[in-house]
This record gives sequence, structure tokens and C-alpha cells, in this order.
Amino acid sequence: MGIFVKSLPGNNSMKMTDPVWNSSRSAGSHPVNLFSNNPPNFAMPSAQLQPPPANFLPPPLSIVNTAVPKSTTSLVQGSVPSFPVPSGLPSMNGLVQPPNLSTFRSEDLFTDVALSHPVTAAPVTNVAQAVSNFSSSTVGKTFPPLLPLPDDPHFVKQHVPPPTVHLSGRSMSSISGHGIGSSPISEVQHNFTGLQYPISSPINSIIPDMGNLNLNALSPTRTAVVDLLQEKHPIPSECLEPPVVILPRPYDRDLESSDSSVLRCTLAAVPESPSVLKKCRLPLGLIVHPFKDLKKLVMVETSIIVRCRSCRAYINPYVRFVDRNWNCNICGRANRLPDEFYYNPQTGKVGDPSLRPEIQNSSIEFIAPAHEYENRPPQPACYIFILDVSARAVQSGYLVIFRDVLLESLRLLPGDNRTIIGFIAVDSFLHFFQLRENLKPKEFVVSDVDDIVMPSKSFLLFYLDDSINAVESFLNDLPERFADNTDPKCALGSAIIAGFELIATIGGRLTVFQTVLPDIGNGSLTSREDPNLRAAKEVTNMSAASDFYKNLALKCTERMIAVDLFVLGDSYVDLSTVCDVVTYSSGSVYYYPNFDACSNPMEMERFRSDLGRYLRRKIGFEAVMRIRLSYGLSVHSFFGNFFVCSSNMAKLSNVNPDSAFGVLLNLDDNIDQPVVCIQAAVLYSTCHGQRRIRVHTICLPTSESILEIHNAADLPAIIALISRMAVDRCLYQQGTIQMAREASVNAVIDCLYAFRSASASREYGTLLCSRNMRLFPIFILALLKSKAFAHGYSIKLDHRISAMLQFKIMPISNMILELHPNLYALHAISETNPNAPLLPLSFEKIDRHGLYLMDTGRYIYLYVGPGISDTLCKSMFGVNSYKEINSMTVNLEDDNATNEHGMLIYNFMRSIIGDRLQKVPVRIIKEDSPSKELFLTHLIEDRSETSFSYVEFLNFLQKEICGK
Repeated sequence: MGIFVKSLPGNNSMKMTDPVWNSSRSAGSHPVNLFSNNPPNFAMPSAQLQPPPANFLPPPLSIVNTAVPKSTTSLVQGSVPSFPVPSGLPSMNGLVQPPNLSTFRSEDLFTDVALSHPVTAAPVTNVAQAVSNFSSSTVGKTFPPLLPLPDDPHFVKQHVPPPTVHLSGRSMSSISGHGIGSSPISEVQHNFTGLQYPISSPINSIIPDMGNLNLNALSPTRTAVVDLLQEKHPIPSECLEPPVVILPRPYDRDLESSDSSVLRCTLAAVPESPSVLKKCRLPLGLIVHPFKDLKKLVMVETSIIVRCRSCRAYINPYVRFVDRNWNCNICGRANRLPDEFYYNPQTGKVGDPSLRPEIQNSSIEFIAPAHEYENRPPQPACYIFILDVSARAVQSGYLVIFRDVLLESLRLLPGDNRTIIGFIAVDSFLHFFQLRENLKPKEFVVSDVDDIVMPSKSFLLFYLDDSINAVESFLNDLPERFADNTDPKCALGSAIIAGFELIATIGGRLTVFQTVLPDIGNGSLTSREDPNLRAAKEVTNMSAASDFYKNLALKCTERMIAVDLFVLGDSYVDLSTVCDVVTYSSGSVYYYPNFDACSNPMEMERFRSDLGRYLRRKIGFEAVMRIRLSYGLSVHSFFGNFFVCSSNMAKLSNVNPDSAFGVLLNLDDNIDQPVVCIQAAVLYSTCHGQRRIRVHTICLPTSESILEIHNAADLPAIIALISRMAVDRCLYQQGTIQMAREASVNAVIDCLYAFRSASASREYGTLLCSRNMRLFPIFILALLKSKAFAHGYSIKLDHRISAMLQFKIMPISNMILELHPNLYALHAISETNPNAPLLPLSFEKIDRHGLYLMDTGRYIYLYVGPGISDTLCKSMFGVNSYKEINSMTVNLEDDNATNEHGMLIYNFMRSIIGDRLQKVPVRIIKEDSPSKELFLTHLIEDRSETSFSYVEFLNFLQKEICGK
């Protein structure tokens, strides 16, 4: 064991002490003790609403809108108790919750909102008197009557018309989330069995038999019913948006802003009773995308936030005002409305409280009062980069890409003048670096990776603003520093421990780059993959080999540290084990198979784009998310990367706008109200040292009609929830790929059988479903053929695990493209028709003379038929014939078109990815190239040697349903 000190190129003047660590920086007026012996501690007191004195004057209120505001609005005052955290927290998967969770804070990513000039309301001379005068003339009135009383004569319960999509299954409950459900899984959602029991006959034994199909046309009057056997090539011709929620009066109000994609329920009409839910055979759950980059997010700053005294729900558009009280739409309790809530800071007058921004927006963000949510100064943004510099890593060339992207993003990293940064390199040794402005760079090498002796933290962490020139100089020299490294080993586990020790008293983010299996030091592993079994029906070694990385993640979670992992290269790294440090610390995994900066430009461009987005996107620290539900509903399981603190609360060390979470719900009791309400609230801290609370609320009608509920099913949300449950079954419940596949198929069978049983039409030879569910079978078939759940052909274990990990956190829109790519015929574009037609995913639709674009979300493929015209070759690729086209990547930012027709095609291609947040690599695939398989594997309607076609799948479903 030992520490070696190397002098790095730079200024010869050097000091071994740095006065910056003896001083303090602050966010506002708060001192920061970066290296205290105590872990982060964030108080969240439970303040009580107190009536204001008679002569009370409200403090200045301000609102900041992330979009250009049409009008200035403001927020209210009320109580601000934060999420209460129980003293004894349940375990997750048998692991004890880390201590010191009684108090913590968190933050969100929308931190670059201009807060320097908030709109401040002019004070009122006597608010109490004004409110009294206002109320005296409106006694007994409601503002507005958002929630009906039981005897409300104006209430009319309406049925929900068919929205978009729907699903079902046979025991989804068997795929549960991380250790929070107290009830037996078999009882979840009343025997909803879509993901539990195997199907009665093997899927792969299907024999195509199309001769006996009875494709009877449906009656024109049955507009909500579709016969799937008459639609052999389904196309998502319209965007799979959430169903249009039709609320009964008086809940159906027009809101200033509402984005349903941030909080989507699988059923836009909630069953009124557990028995109805059981008959529907549909999963009831949520897909929560709480930090999505919203085009409009109203931000409100106030000293008091109005919340329910009982359930602690935040005031929202679906509460009901009665006189000077408001009734909570979650628990029903009547709460006193603070006098300040009648005051409109926009007009400077007292008026209708329903005009407040909290009542006009389903998604809103509060700037939390410091005295209510701070127990210590806000955490500074802290970023530690752990770089694999083994021989394989150096050969891959990723260090050059990392250097270039970080240099471009260094001044754009989220944070303020307190932003802290540090670097650790790892092979057989650990390499630490001291970088200071006007000081000679210094490298500390630790040779004993089993028992790490850390250099002083004051040498290894530094404020970015003070040392940015030194950091840039270090990054410029980084690839050359390890260019001759021949060490093949990697002590990754020891490096993560070192990074954790560096920022344990601060919190922050560890960004880890890995290219080889960690085979030395703490957390060392041995290869468990057998290449001969990659195509086997049952996949082994999907669970972790040890608990080392899981336990390390729990320590990181306790100190509010998230770990993100970039895996590059083609060697086995045992991702099923290493990923635990990411999963339980609310991080993300980025996987780049066969990465090589020189020979694989497709993955190189994707890595460059992903890393740039990762470094620059908004980030939040120290977050907690709580789900509040109306009576009768409860949370059964969470799905995603986080730590579950209680039955309805998850803890996230970091949060980002690219991750979404799944929530499986229980229907515990009959619902006697016409609507149910769901609220997701996230308390977090911004990278600028500000406490914020983001609140999303939705209101859904209830129904006792099975057909009505099927017509209101949200297919994309259902697919997203099923995929998360299937992944959870394989990775965390000792399940198998075959069990997940069979359970997914059973979900379709049960859905279609339940709809057939409830509908009046039961003609033989048909396969009926609601119109919004017509794409359900094709999406399940796509899930079965995805890299996560496919079998019968060779898939590397790490590649399979990475696909599963992506399904865990993918937003709905990304998942839909991942499962069912869009296929366009580019050769059909003309001046009269500038948009390419959308085609089914079948090779039957591919013309050898055509040019096609396939958009998979993460990749775009240009498929060139061998009979493509020389004119199209010239206009698109600048060559004279098909033979001269190279299989290469295309940069859509370049003007490659040589004529007007080519320009039309390039404009269409740019329009597809125009609103995406990161660059999508485009690859040319010729019909006779080895990379053709990349294109063909996404044609999910076709049959292969190991899987069935879409038509065969429909025949199988029909036989199973008729046999019930």
C-alpha cells in the first residue's frame, strides 16, 4: 500500500494547502461546511396553519413563468409542512433503510428560470378588512363549485366516450416493485393475472393457418369495436396521446396549462369497485414523468403554501371552495382558506380565489420558503468523474470524446459559484488529481485498492469557478497522459468507494465510465457469461452476483449521492451486478455496445450526443416524491431507479428530465364519488441552492361499465407499466425470461377476453377489441421481440440487461418508438406531397426500388433498395449509382442534397428529429450489407426462425380466447 505523488505539467509554483477549504461559500447568506462530520440533514417541519391577525398585511408575492407569460399571476399563502418521514422506514428487498432520513431536502431541474426580476404585488393596506367586505357579499357562494356536494342538483354523472387505447392481463401483480407492498402479490388488483400464470400452450408451436379465418365485417353501428383479424397491418397513424378525459360537471374546467404526459393513469376511467376492476382485467397504475421539460411551468414564490391539514395535499384545480373554506379533493377535509388567498397580486385587488395560479394549472412549482424547508444550507452542485483508463478503455478512444464534450460543456454545467468538481482515474491503481489555478497540477496514485488510504479531500475537490483554466488544461492532456497504458485491470468498485468518500459530507453525483469487468479490488467480479448460451430459451445470471454494489448504493442514497454509469465497448462487464449501484441510488445506465471511436461512428456519435445532453440538462438534488390518492386507492409498488422510503414515497438522490417512473395501484374499496384525484409532489433543491416543490394533479371519472373502462384505457401507459413490471420480475424476483413473456401474452388474452365477454357481439371467427386497444397485440409482440425479452438468437447478456434497464426509466414516448419504430417511404416524397407515408413494419411493404427511413428513437436507419434509381442516388448521396453508396453515417445538419427533390427529403428527415433534445445518429444500410440485420430485426410483423408473425400471433390469441 502506498500513495505516490506525480508532478503534472504546469506551473512550477505549488502550495500543499489551499485556503479555499478554510473559507466558506454560501447560497445567499448560508455558510457551507463542506467537510463536516455529519451527513446531510434537511428538516421538514410540520407547520400548522395559523389565522392571520386582523391587521395582517401579506408579504410580497411573485410568480415566475418558464414561458413568456400572457398575463402576470401570483400564488397564495398557507402552511408549508413538508413530506413527513416516518422514523421507522420499511426495508426494500430485505435491505434496511439507511439512517438519517428523518430530514432531507431536494431540488428540481428547472433552475435556469429568470428569478432576478419577479413580479411583485403591491401591498394592500388592509387585507383582512378587504376580505371581510368581499366575503360578506358572497356568503354561501362557492368559488367555483369545482367539487359537488352529494345533493348538488347540477351534478350529472357522464359516461366517458372511447378515448384512445387500452390493455388487460392475467396477473400483473406478480411483477411488483421494490419491496413496499404489504399485501400478498397474488391479491394485488384482485387477481389481475396478466403477468403471472403461463399460457396453456407454447407460443412457438403456432402453425400458420389462415384458411379458416372468418373476417366478418363489423356492423356500422359498432363504431367503438374493431376486429383485429381484419386489420393485418396496423399502423399508428395518429400519435398515441393520452385519452381525452371527460369529467362530469362541475369538475370539467378549462385550465391555463395542463400537460397530461407528466402524470398518466393507465385507465382514464377508474373502476368504481374492486369487482369491476377484476372483470376488466386491466392494470391500474401510473406513469409519472415529474421532471419533464415542460414548455410552460408556472412558478410561484410565497412565504406560505396552502396545504390540507389532514392529508397534506397541495391546493389544486380540483378543490371546492365553500364560503371561506376549501374542501380537499384527496381526503375531503374542510380547511380554512387563508385571507391572503383572496388577494390577486396581478390586479392588486381582492377577488375570486379560483383565479389563483394554483387553481388554474394542473402542474405548478412552488419556490419553498427557506424557513420551512431548510435545516442546513442548500447543497452545492458537486460532480465527480470516475474514468476507466485501462488498456481497453484507452484503445476504445472514449477519453478523446469525453474530453471534447466536457470542454464544450464545462461552463454550462448546472450550478453556481459553489459548483465543485473532481476527477478519479482507475486501472489497477487509483489516480487522484489536484488542480488549482496558478498551481502545478499534481497526481496522487493509490496502489492498495483493497484498503484505500485517501489523500486529503482539500487537495482533490475544488470550486470550478476558481480552477476552470486548470481543469481545461488537465482535460486537454488527459488522453495523452494514459495513451501508453497497458494495464488491463480495473478496480471499479474501489474507485466508486473513493468517490463516495470524497463527497459523503456534501452529496452530489458520481459519473462513472466503464469498459471492462471490475476484476481487482473491492467489488471484483468474475465472468459469468457463457457465449454458447446466449440464444438459449432460458437466460441465466440476470440477478446480481453479490450485494456489494447494492450496499454501496444504499450508502450513497443515505448521503444523497447518485451514481450514473456509462458502459462502453464489447467486453463483458457483468452489468446485472454493477447496475445495482445505479438502480438504488436513482442514477441511469448508458450502454454503447461495440463502442470504438474509429470503427463504429454510429455509437461514437450517440455517446457524444448523450454525454452532451447529460452534462447540460437541468438537474435536481436531494429529492423525495410522494403520491397522494383519493380514498379507495393505494400504492402497491414503485418501478424505477430510486429508494422506496414508505408506502407512497420514494427518495431520489438526483432527478433529471429524462427519467419516468411506474406506480402500480391497488383498488382497496368501493369508490362512492364521481371522480378520483391523484397528486404527485416532488420536494427538491435546485443546483442554484433553492428549495422547490413541483406538484402535478389529475382528476379522473369513475365508472361501473366494463366497456366504458376499456374504451378509456391508455394503451401507451399500459405498455410502459407492463414492461416495467416484466423487467422487475426478471431482475428482482428471480423470475425468468419465459415467465415474463408468457405473462405478457396472458395480459393480451385476458384483455380481449374481458372485452368480448362484456360486449354484445361474439361472432365466431372474430377477434374484437375496443378501437383504442387495436394496437395492443402488436406492442406486446414487439415487447416479446425486443432485446430485453427475445430468445432464440444470440444476445449478449450485458446488452439484454441494458435494454431492461432502459425500459425501467423510459418515458412513454421513447418506449413507443423503441418497441414500434416508424417506417417511412422517402422515395414517395414530392413537391405535391412533402410528407413520406407511414408504412407497416413488414418486409412485404419494402420495394427494392425504394428508399426508406426507420426511426427507432435512439437510431435512424436509411434503408437503400438495390434497385434505387440513379437520380435518387445523386440527389440524396451525391453518387451516380447504388454501388457507389457507402454504408456510413449521415449528418442531417450538412446540406448533402444536390437538387430540389433531395432537399425535400432532407427537410422531412430533419422535421422528424427537429424537436428532440439530442442528436440522433443516422446510418445508411444497403440491401446487401452485413448491417442489414439491424433493419430487419425491427420488422416485427414478419416471422423469423425463432418467433411468429403478427398474423400468427392474432390466430393464437383467437384460439386461446375461444377456448376459455
